[in-house]
Amino acid sequence: MFNKINNLLKTSNHIIITSHVNPDGDALGSMLALYIALKKIKKKVTLFNTTKELPKKFDFLPFYKKIKNKIPENFDLLISVDCADLKRIGLEKKEFKIINIDHHKTNTNFGEINIIEENYASSSMVVFEIIEKLDIPISPECATCIYTALVEDSGFFSYERTNKKSFEIASKLVSCGAKPYKISNYLKNRNSLAKLRLTEIYLNKIKLEKYAKIAIVKLDLIDFKKTGATIYDADSFVQIGLSLATVEISIFLYELENHDYKFSIRSKNEIDCSTIAKYFNGGGHKKAAGFTAKRDQIDNIINFIKNKIKG
Repeated sequence: MFNKINNLLKTSNHIIITSHVNPDGDALGSMLALYIALKKIKKKVTLFNTTKELPKKFDFLPFYKKIKNKIPENFDLLISVDCADLKRIGLEKKEFKIINIDHHKTNTNFGEINIIEENYASSSMVVFEIIEKLDIPISPECATCIYTALVEDSGFFSYERTNKKSFEIASKLVSCGAKPYKISNYLKNRNSLAKLRLTEIYLNKIKLEKYAKIAIVKLDLIDFKKTGATIYDADSFVQIGLSLATVEISIFLYELENHDYKFSIRSKNEIDCSTIAKYFNGGGHKKAAGFTAKRDQIDNIINFIKNKIKG
C-alpha cells in the first residue's frame, strides 16, 4: 500500500489535498500536515476546500491561509483526508487518481488507494503513519498540525477510540516539536463573545425526553444572526447535552443558509450513531455521527431516534 502511494506521489505533477465541506480540526490539521510533508520532498501541492469561510479557531496552524476554495483546472492526483464520501468534497470524479485517507467506518472507498483505519481516534493518525512510512522527517510545524488534529478529534484523549497508539503518536509529535500547552491554549481559550451568547441560547433550549435519556436542541438561523455567531461556534454543542448525567444520546440540529438542518448525534451507550446517520444519507462513527435533512423531516427523524431508546 505504501509503495503504491510512494509511486503515485513520484509520478504526479500536481497534487491537490482536500477534505470535507465545513472542515473540522482533524480535516484541517491532516491537510496541512500532508502539505508540509509533500512540500519537503519538492512536490507541487495545492490545498483546497470548497468552504468559503474556514473556522478561525484553527488560524494558528501553519499555512492555514494557503487553503483555497477554488480548485485548479490541471492536477493529476487528489488526496482526500477525513472524508467518507466524494460528494462531501464537492467534486465529481474525473481524470485524476485519488488517495483516500480516513477513519470513518462509513467511508465509501472512493479512491484508487483507500487507507481507512476506523479504530483510530483521528485521520491525522493515519497521516502520521504515512509520512513516517514515506521516510519524510516530521518538522515542528507538521507535528503541530497532526497534534492539533488528534486532540480535536479525540476530545483531548477522552473519546472511546483513544488508545495506546493515540498516546504513542502524541508522544512522538511532542518529541518532533508540538507544544501541547500552546495548542491547548489556542483551541480552548479563544472563544468569542458571540459563541458564549449562543451557548446561553443552546442551554435555554435543551429539551429532555424519555426520562431525560435524550437531550434535544434545535437552533435556527435567527439564533446565529441574533448573536453574530457562526456554525463553527456551535461545533461542540452536542457534547453539552451528552454531558448531562442521565442522557444516553444527544441530538443537536441547526439551520443552514438554505434552510436545511444539520444533525449531530452523540451517544454514551451501545446505540450506533453511524447506523442512524447512514439511514439518513450521512455518516460518522459509532458514538458520533451526522447528516443533513429538510425542515419537514425533523419530527420524523427525532421520533426515529427516540424509538432507539428503551424506557
